[in-house]
Amino acid sequence: MSSNMLEKPFTIVDVETTGMHGWFDRIIEIALIRVEKNKIINEFKTLINPQTFVSPFIEQFTGISSDELNDAPTFSDMKDEIYEILSDAILVAHNARFDYSFLKGEFKRQGISYTAKTLCTVKLSRRLYPQYRTHSLSALIERFHITCKNRHRAYDDALVLWKFIQRIRKEFPENEVQEILKTLLKSNYSGDQKIVKQIENLPESPGVYIFYDEQNVPLYVGKSKNIKDRVIAHFSNDYESTRQLEMTKSIARIDHIQTAGELGALLEESHLIKELLPVFNKALRQKKQFVAVTKDKLKNGYLSFREEVIDRIDTADFENLFGVFKNKRSAKEVIRHIAKKYSLCPKLLGLEKTKSSCFNYKLGICKGACVGKEKKERYNARFTLAYVENKQFRPWPFSGPIEIIEKNEEEELFESFLVNNWCLLGNRKGGEELNNYEEVDFDVDTYKIISSFLKNRTPNYHVLPTNLA
Repeated sequence: MSSNMLEKPFTIVDVETTGMHGWFDRIIEIALIRVEKNKIINEFKTLINPQTFVSPFIEQFTGISSDELNDAPTFSDMKDEIYEILSDAILVAHNARFDYSFLKGEFKRQGISYTAKTLCTVKLSRRLYPQYRTHSLSALIERFHITCKNRHRAYDDALVLWKFIQRIRKEFPENEVQEILKTLLKSNYSGDQKIVKQIENLPESPGVYIFYDEQNVPLYVGKSKNIKDRVIAHFSNDYESTRQLEMTKSIARIDHIQTAGELGALLEESHLIKELLPVFNKALRQKKQFVAVTKDKLKNGYLSFREEVIDRIDTADFENLFGVFKNKRSAKEVIRHIAKKYSLCPKLLGLEKTKSSCFNYKLGICKGACVGKEKKERYNARFTLAYVENKQFRPWPFSGPIEIIEKNEEEELFESFLVNNWCLLGNRKGGEELNNYEEVDFDVDTYKIISSFLKNRTPNYHVLPTNLA
């Protein structure tokens, strides 16, 4: 395998599904193997509850039972972890169009736009081994004596591709593989040489890109660790929805803003989507309203959740918050998951409206709190456990404001962000003076970005005196 490709991260993907159509059928199992510089740096595998019917044929074909899937997390539960492993990486799969279409479909249901360059190992095998008639995964396993313990299980099939790639690296000269990869990864730029030139001039560094049409109307805002690679992925013709194709044909100008790192790119993207309201960004936040979920006690003494649509939140109320969500659908999805996991009553949690018992009680899942058959003390103890173990909102963990610093030594970029109580108060680039924001309100997207960044990274930051907030 060419060293040039290995300089770009790639993620080997395999999915097992309820059927063959990426926009209607669902993923039931996924495995991801992320590779950087010829080393596996991350492996991920999980069953996925498709929240739909799984045919006996699929159960027999994969060996995955419906009972196993009922206890598995949903794609929504795992979307952030899956997206992180796929982020800014070439997607490698056997019949990549299939796996890519399912991932795009699942992310689209979550309001997330996912695009990537794809490398199909079927096409790669055909180019490298033209003497063979078939290039199915089973054929590769038999032909090259590759061990696969559980065929048609996502992780085992993905591991076969990693072993296949390792074989290629040993068997073929680097320059020969490099030329083939160059052809297979080449993107179709739509034939517009002005667009081609703009793409070629984009930096291979973190930041935000903006697509405009001929009337200078913003079409789309995106972010990436590598602006150029991500923009090229939008023009990939391996698999595109009609909407994606419509957008790429309308692009007349590409603008970009470089940032020092990932945090800057995430915050800039969120800000520009709200400011520009691009036509093709699905998750537009035109309103500042969000749904706050807090613990509540019903008149009958049973604990529940209270959902409230608000446009402002007092930082003094942070301690009582269970979570903040963009809409009621997102809030109810989390509550529904908790109800199932802890055998809580959907009726008491406001998920069902009925005068009799909830449906789960009829199935033997709810223990009867809705009809007074479970004592409130016992039910409330289980609710409290669920509340503590699944609390979505993190109280501000510092004594005052902090300044988070991002540096990109390669590009000699420096950027810092002043944050307090999850609110972004200002930022500065390089040696500039701090740019203080005039209006500072709590924003769900900003909270999620900064909270996730602090939780999953080890950022360079320092706590500032409280009088700077």
